[in-house]
Amino acid sequence: MRNIWIRVMAACVLSGLAGSAQNIFGSQEAGGAPPTAQQARPARGRVERQLQRMSETLNLTEEQKARIRPILEERNKQLEDLRAKSSLPQGMARAKAREIRRSARQQIDQILTPEQREKERAIRRGVRQKGSGQAGQPPQSQ
Repeated sequence: MRNIWIRVMAACVLSGLAGSAQNIFGSQEAGGAPPTAQQARPARGRVERQLQRMSETLNLTEEQKARIRPILEERNKQLEDLRAKSSLPQGMARAKAREIRRSARQQIDQILTPEQREKERAIRRGVRQKGSGQAGQPPQSQ
Protein backbone atom coordinates (compact mmCIF):
# COMPACT_ATOMS: atom_id res chain seq x y z
CA MET A 1 0.00 0.00 0.00
CA ARG A 2 2.83 2.39 0.87
CA ASN A 3 4.58 1.65 -2.41
CA ILE A 4 1.44 2.48 -4.36
CA TRP A 5 0.99 5.78 -2.53
CA ILE A 6 4.62 6.69 -3.14
CA ARG A 7 4.24 6.02 -6.85
CA VAL A 8 1.01 8.03 -7.00
CA MET A 9 2.63 11.00 -5.26
CA ALA A 10 5.70 10.78 -7.50
CA ALA A 11 3.45 10.72 -10.57
CA CYS A 12 1.62 13.81 -9.29
CA VAL A 13 4.88 15.67 -8.78
CA LEU A 14 6.21 14.68 -12.19
CA SER A 15 2.98 15.61 -13.96
CA GLY A 16 3.01 18.98 -12.19
CA LEU A 17 6.58 19.60 -13.30
CA ALA A 18 5.77 18.56 -16.86
CA GLY A 19 2.76 20.89 -16.88
CA SER A 20 4.90 23.76 -15.61
CA ALA A 21 7.53 23.16 -18.26
CA GLN A 22 4.86 22.99 -20.94
CA ASN A 23 3.38 26.28 -19.73
CA ILE A 24 6.77 27.98 -19.64
CA PHE A 25 7.96 26.80 -23.04
CA GLY A 26 4.54 27.08 -24.65
CA SER A 27 4.17 30.72 -23.64
CA GLN A 28 7.69 31.55 -24.83
CA GLU A 29 6.99 30.15 -28.28
CA ALA A 30 3.66 31.96 -28.49
CA GLY A 31 5.21 35.28 -27.48
CA GLY A 32 3.98 35.11 -23.89
CA ALA A 33 0.32 34.58 -24.73
CA PRO A 34 -1.68 32.57 -22.20
CA PRO A 35 -2.53 28.99 -23.17
CA THR A 36 -5.71 28.43 -25.15
CA ALA A 37 -8.61 26.37 -23.83
CA GLN A 38 -7.29 23.36 -25.74
CA GLN A 39 -3.86 23.61 -24.12
CA ALA A 40 -5.11 24.13 -20.56
CA ARG A 41 -6.11 21.07 -18.58
CA PRO A 42 -9.51 21.20 -16.92
CA ALA A 43 -8.85 22.22 -13.31
CA ARG A 44 -12.04 20.60 -12.00
CA GLY A 45 -10.99 17.14 -13.22
CA ARG A 46 -7.56 17.54 -11.65
CA VAL A 47 -9.11 18.43 -8.28
CA GLU A 48 -11.42 15.43 -8.47
CA ARG A 49 -8.49 13.09 -9.22
CA GLN A 50 -6.49 14.52 -6.32
CA LEU A 51 -9.47 14.21 -4.01
CA GLN A 52 -10.10 10.63 -5.16
CA ARG A 53 -6.48 9.63 -4.44
CA MET A 54 -6.64 11.23 -1.00
CA SER A 55 -9.95 9.55 -0.30
CA GLU A 56 -8.62 6.11 -1.24
CA THR A 57 -5.46 6.38 0.83
CA LEU A 58 -6.83 8.24 3.84
CA ASN A 59 -10.42 6.91 3.86
CA LEU A 60 -11.97 10.38 3.81
CA THR A 61 -15.60 10.86 4.82
CA GLU A 62 -18.02 12.66 2.52
CA GLU A 63 -17.92 15.68 4.85
CA GLN A 64 -14.11 15.78 4.68
CA LYS A 65 -14.21 15.57 0.88
CA ALA A 66 -16.69 18.45 0.74
CA ARG A 67 -14.45 20.59 2.97
CA ILE A 68 -11.20 19.69 1.17
CA ARG A 69 -12.48 20.20 -2.41
CA PRO A 70 -12.59 24.05 -2.23
CA ILE A 71 -9.11 24.12 -0.67
CA LEU A 72 -7.70 22.10 -3.58
CA GLU A 73 -9.58 24.25 -6.10
CA GLU A 74 -8.22 27.46 -4.58
CA ARG A 75 -4.68 26.05 -4.38
CA ASN A 76 -4.77 25.02 -8.03
CA LYS A 77 -6.21 28.41 -9.06
CA GLN A 78 -3.45 30.24 -7.19
CA LEU A 79 -0.78 28.02 -8.76
CA GLU A 80 -2.23 28.60 -12.25
CA ASP A 81 -2.28 32.36 -11.62
CA LEU A 82 1.33 32.17 -10.46
CA ARG A 83 2.36 30.28 -13.60
CA ALA A 84 0.66 32.96 -15.70
CA LYS A 85 2.90 35.61 -14.08
CA SER A 86 5.96 34.85 -16.14
CA SER A 87 7.54 38.15 -15.01
CA LEU A 88 8.48 36.73 -11.60
CA PRO A 89 12.04 35.42 -11.25
CA GLN A 90 12.14 31.62 -11.10
CA GLY A 91 13.34 31.50 -7.48
CA MET A 92 10.58 33.80 -6.30
CA ALA A 93 7.96 31.85 -8.23
CA ARG A 94 9.12 28.57 -6.68
CA ALA A 95 9.07 30.05 -3.18
CA LYS A 96 5.56 31.41 -3.74
CA ALA A 97 4.35 28.06 -5.10
CA ARG A 98 5.86 26.30 -2.08
CA GLU A 99 4.02 28.70 0.23
CA ILE A 100 0.72 28.16 -1.61
CA ARG A 101 1.09 24.37 -1.26
CA ARG A 102 2.13 24.64 2.40
CA SER A 103 -0.88 26.81 3.22
CA ALA A 104 -3.28 24.38 1.53
CA ARG A 105 -1.65 21.43 3.30
CA GLN A 106 -2.09 23.17 6.67
CA GLN A 107 -5.76 23.82 5.95
CA ILE A 108 -6.30 20.21 4.94
CA ASP A 109 -4.45 18.96 8.02
CA GLN A 110 -7.01 20.75 10.19
CA ILE A 111 -9.78 18.72 8.53
CA LEU A 112 -8.08 15.33 8.87
CA THR A 113 -8.26 13.13 11.96
CA PRO A 114 -4.99 12.63 13.87
CA GLU A 115 -4.63 9.14 12.35
CA GLN A 116 -5.21 10.42 8.81
CA ARG A 117 -2.78 13.28 9.40
CA GLU A 118 -0.05 10.92 10.58
CA LYS A 119 -0.62 8.58 7.65
CA GLU A 120 -0.46 11.47 5.18
CA ARG A 121 2.77 12.78 6.72
CA ALA A 122 4.35 9.33 6.62
CA ILE A 123 3.46 9.05 2.95
CA ARG A 124 4.97 12.48 2.22
CA ARG A 125 8.16 11.58 4.09
CA GLY A 126 8.42 8.36 2.11
CA VAL A 127 8.10 10.18 -1.19
CA ARG A 128 10.79 12.69 -0.20
CA GLN A 129 13.19 10.01 1.04
CA LYS A 130 12.73 7.78 -1.97
CA GLY A 131 12.91 10.68 -4.41
CA SER A 132 16.08 12.20 -2.99
CA GLY A 133 18.22 9.08 -2.78
CA GLN A 134 17.33 7.22 -5.95
CA ALA A 135 17.06 9.83 -8.66
CA GLY A 136 17.17 8.36 -12.13
CA GLN A 137 16.49 4.79 -11.00
CA PRO A 138 13.28 3.06 -12.04
CA PRO A 139 10.82 2.23 -9.24
CA GLN A 140 11.04 -1.28 -7.84
CA SER A 141 7.94 -3.38 -8.31
CA GLN A 142 6.54 -5.70 -5.67
